[in-house]
Amino acid sequence: MGRLQAVVLDFDGVIADTEPIHYKACRDVLAPLGITLTWGEYFERYIGLADREVFGRLAEEHGLVFEADRMDTLLKRKATLLRRALVEERPLFPGVADLMTRWSKEVPLAIASGALRSEIESVLRDAGIAGTVTAIVAADDVPRSKPAPDPYLQALARLEPRAGRLVPARTVAVEDSRWGVESARAAGMRTVGVTTSFTPSELGEADLVVDRVTSLTLEMLKALCV
Repeated sequence: MGRLQAVVLDFDGVIADTEPIHYKACRDVLAPLGITLTWGEYFERYIGLADREVFGRLAEEHGLVFEADRMDTLLKRKATLLRRALVEERPLFPGVADLMTRWSKEVPLAIASGALRSEIESVLRDAGIAGTVTAIVAADDVPRSKPAPDPYLQALARLEPRAGRLVPARTVAVEDSRWGVESARAAGMRTVGVTTSFTPSELGEADLVVDRVTSLTLEMLKALCV
């Protein structure tokens, strides 16, 4: 069995059931601009992408141009709506707090996500598990979002002061989107796909596919690092 050096988790759809909340916030921000975004469209085309990428693609598809100031305003509106919803709904998946607490005692944990840092920290803090995570790479921490490898490469770099020199093939990324799996694979990591957002066939490039993150054990992750 291989030596597992670190685990890097996506946030939305893996740690917390936030994708429906993200969708509603995006929908409400875009509606006044004449852009109708359905759940089916969001689910099929935008889950796993950073907000800036989502808004940019939608603007292009609707023949609009969001200048930098306009884009920043839309992102801030969306973030405000999302923060309110996160406080009200407390979307952490059942069992995740216990899992992260147990895992963090044996292996360094990080988060690599297209969500904003404030959103991630708020959910972790409310659940009492902020201390289980050694590093967070959020939406604005890298020049390129998933499916580029940047988020995962940055997460590994931020883990090294605690974990020592990391060999990507001895680290595991846990993802719920095909973009995320592609990102982690490009970084050289082993990958687990969680079918909270996509089907097993859509996550077929992952080394292992499970129905939820709480179905995993560290032994299963170690077995990937041969």
